[in-house]
Order: sequence, then structure tokens, then C-alpha cells
Amino acid sequence: MITNTITFSAGLLIYSLFVVFGVSSQGEANAISSTVGAGGNGTDWDKFTPQNVTINIGESVTWTNPMQVAEPHTVTFVKDNEMIPPLVAPFSVPNNTELISAIPAPNVEPTIIPDNSNPNNKLVIVDNHRASAPVAVDSPKTNVTHLPLNSNYTFTGEESYVNSGWMWPMGQVPPGAPPITSFTMTFENPGTYYYICVIHPWMSGTVTVN
Repeated sequence: MITNTITFSAGLLIYSLFVVFGVSSQGEANAISSTVGAGGNGTDWDKFTPQNVTINIGESVTWTNPMQVAEPHTVTFVKDNEMIPPLVAPFSVPNNTELISAIPAPNVEPTIIPDNSNPNNKLVIVDNHRASAPVAVDSPKTNVTHLPLNSNYTFTGEESYVNSGWMWPMGQVPPGAPPITSFTMTFENPGTYYYICVIHPWMSGTVTVN
């Protein structure tokens, strides 16, 4: 009788874990708080795993980069193609602008090209902060919110753009780079939301909120 009770209790516990955590064999995750790998090792280096996540309103998803090498990825929700950011962008400055390196490295030089639209200016090619840093842009595309590193962002679904910033594997952040290793979003409204990695735009995933 005692053995039967223990067996029944263990079976009930396993069943409860499957109900709560939604274990699936179809490459999808269902959980109160889901974790997704951004990148991986071997042939999974350019995949989100699992690619498709299903959660309920008010639940969250956390992305981390599990790679064994220093390859960054982003988690980027883009409402329309116009908001896909270039990784670098040209900025026009007067020709007499002097650019001085802020790091004591002997082998650095800015990328400068002529500004054909204005002979008094030159173009300096710089990192696009919108692509490399955590940021959210509202639906009218007028208000920009710069998020903290390793942000926990509450997503309404109305935003035109939300970006994690460049996420690195734990312990693999290059010197001087922002130490971003995770990104968490809590979803307030139902729908299916698509996202990409802006560094490797063929990487894509979905979050379905019931």
C-alpha cells in the first residue's frame, strides 16, 4: 500500500511538472518564464532555440547567448522593414572636426569618406547605437527609450522597435563592449510577435501570447 502511494505521488508530481512547464517535443516552449538560446554551438550557431515560444499574458521570455565563442546576437522586434537598423551609419561633420581616439591603442583610425552632398563636410562611419544597444521606439517612431543593460522590458506589442543590444556569451564579452548577456521581455497583450537578430537577420523566432 505504501509503495503504491509513493508511485502514485511520483507520477502526479511528474504530470504536474509537464502541465506547469509545458514540456514539448516539437521545438516549442510553454512556460511561466521561458528561456531561449540566442545562437548555439555547431550547426545551431545561427538559430534561436526553441524558435517558437508560446506563453500566456503576463508571462516572460528570457534570451541568453550560450555560445562557446565570442559571437554576439540580438533579440530585435521590428514592426516594419523601415525600422531594421543598419549596423553602422554615416554622420556628416565639418571637415575641420578632429577625431581623437579615447583609448590608448596605437592601431585605431576612424572610417572617413567624402560627403559628396557638401564639400565642407566629411562623413564619419560610426556604430549605430540603435542596433548595438538596448532600446525601444514607440509606435509613432518619435519617442526613444534607452533601456538598461540586461534589461527586463514590458512589451505592449505597439512598439515599432525593441532591441536587446548585442548579447555576448557569459564570460566572453570583449574588453570595452557593454556587458550584455541576457534580455527579458514580459508580454502584456495577446498576439504572435516576430523577432530577428539584426547581426544575422536570417535568424528569426516568434513569441505567441495567449
